[in-house]
Amino acid sequence: MLTTFLLILLVLTAVYTLTPPEKRFEWGVATERKIAGLSLKHTTISEGSITYLEGGKGTPLLLLHGFGADKDNWVRMAKHLTKKYRVIAPDLPGFGESFKHTELDYDVTSQVARLSEFADKLGLTQFHIGGNSMGGYIAANYAVTCPDHIECLWLLNPLGIASSPDSEMFAMVKEKKRPPVLAGNVEQYQALVAFVFHNRPFIPGFIIEELAKRAEASFPLNSKIFQDIHHIDDDGVHFAAPLDEVLKGFDKPLLITWGDKDRVLHPKGAKILSAIVPSASVEMMHDMGHLPMIEKPASTAQQFIQFDQA
Repeated sequence: MLTTFLLILLVLTAVYTLTPPEKRFEWGVATERKIAGLSLKHTTISEGSITYLEGGKGTPLLLLHGFGADKDNWVRMAKHLTKKYRVIAPDLPGFGESFKHTELDYDVTSQVARLSEFADKLGLTQFHIGGNSMGGYIAANYAVTCPDHIECLWLLNPLGIASSPDSEMFAMVKEKKRPPVLAGNVEQYQALVAFVFHNRPFIPGFIIEELAKRAEASFPLNSKIFQDIHHIDDDGVHFAAPLDEVLKGFDKPLLITWGDKDRVLHPKGAKILSAIVPSASVEMMHDMGHLPMIEKPASTAQQFIQFDQA
């Protein structure tokens, strides 16, 4: 019995060692999607193809990733949501496997228009919408633009609060330093991972290596998109549709989730938004970084479930 076990272990080790990192990455991603009950799907809007993940039953919950990320940022949390919601997580245009055209504008107004076309294509008429970072900025602007479609809005460490104090990242931007979220090589990507998490979750090394390669390949377009969204000049960042303006008078249920150790976007943004929308529910997560849906997926999902059931 021991000999058989050792032989199997030897074979599995050999297979793992001989498998190219790219293939191991594909297997790992596919496995996490399957565990979460998500399937890979595609559709087309006027400017190109959109790739997205979908799974579960119930009221649709449309989740939008942040800058430089993709649909798989939601997978670890989605497995806690698919029993209650029809989870839909697209690659926003310019990212992941969705269309990437360098001549297009990727500021919030353009992305909201594309998101509206995507939602119409999927036949989404009444749904929850949530977003992290840049995705939160887009989600909030969509919710204000198309309020009749929205059941509730969920903002996780959202970008786009003009009156927020400078975060560590935006202080670097003012000093003309490269923002950590804009990674162009393996070393910069490793630094990015350290920057966005407070307690880094387990992510296999081959996953990090493959994501770093993809970030390097996307660096020229990501640099353009970063400027499109932030409108950076000598005075700093200028948002085209800041949340502290567009959310005035917002009357849909709003949940704000924020990590108190966020270095990308200042946590005081949560207090600013809750003053603008007094009916909002705020969940400040202790010892949490910029990506609560990855760092603490179960408890982050539970926040939304309890909010929706209240």
